[in-house]
Amino acid sequence: MQTASIFQNITYHEKHPKMDLLLETESSKEYRLAFAKGQYLKEHKTAASIIVEIIDGCIDFGIKGSKTTLTKGMLVALEPETPHDLFAVTESIVRLSVIKQPK
Repeated sequence: MQTASIFQNITYHEKHPKMDLLLETESSKEYRLAFAKGQYLKEHKTAASIIVEIIDGCIDFGIKGSKTTLTKGMLVALEPETPHDLFAVTESIVRLSVIKQPK
């Protein structure tokens, strides 16, 4: 059994979002991203399926040029290789679940 807290030891970078690995299992990786207001995570894509959860704050979530505002408690799921970007409208905490592919 592993445990972690999404709310403990939160730190922010001055210029870019801070990403911390919280847990890793055979099937997933769980990250916390801490965004200061106005920080931007440029468009990127992942090789795995992901689930993004807004723990606190407000994020403009972009997919293929379309923006959706996500607030506390909202989730979004993306298939592999889906280009996306994030902009922190307010100071925000985001949980990222990366689903590992079976070996």
